[in-house]
Amino acid sequence: MLKKILLITIFLNLFSCGFHVIYSKDDRDFSHIDDLAAIRIKKDRDRISQLLKNNLYDFLNPDNIQVEPKYFLSLHTEKIVYPTFITLTGASGRNKVVLKVAYELKNLESGALISQGTSLANDSYDVTINRYATSTSEETVARNLTKISAQDIRNSLVNDFIEVRKKCDNKGVDEDEELEKEKVDKLKVVEEFVCPLDSGKVADVKPADSAPKNKAVKKAKR
Repeated sequence: MLKKILLITIFLNLFSCGFHVIYSKDDRDFSHIDDLAAIRIKKDRDRISQLLKNNLYDFLNPDNIQVEPKYFLSLHTEKIVYPTFITLTGASGRNKVVLKVAYELKNLESGALISQGTSLANDSYDVTINRYATSTSEETVARNLTKISAQDIRNSLVNDFIEVRKKCDNKGVDEDEELEKEKVDKLKVVEEFVCPLDSGKVADVKPADSAPKNKAVKKAKR
């Protein structure tokens, strides 16, 4: 009898604790899951860039959603190592590793620029007389930095997707502006804005980037 009462209590608690589906359609739309899954990555030809690419795919599409490619993300990585502590013998006792990643996200068909930026991550490791141990420490730090950079880039892309979506939906104008002139100027910008998320349309988000867009499209199609 006590066992039945216990089972009934557990059953009622499960249905009264505000349980809801974790991934609803609205959640998918808000978090840009499909947009992130539609990104394809081009990186530099070195080991750290390959690690960054693998980590980015894990963050952008952790559920391995199968969607048609719509966006093209190019990555340019730079790893800098320098000493932060010099021993009495003049040798380095501790090194700092800085990973700098410049990225650009473009529409795969039109070449329209959607997002660009730079991610910086750093960490340090001890330098010992054992060269293998020192090399392993540097490799471990670099590998961890690629994960940090991948998470940082993913978060930046989500924020930029949100802002671009607002502009594409004509929601980029602040209705609470104090000066009427600023309202008019912003309205003009919205009217001239061409959504970079649309396929088949070239949107000049930045006029200076208009020249190399065709080249970007050709490289993406290869």
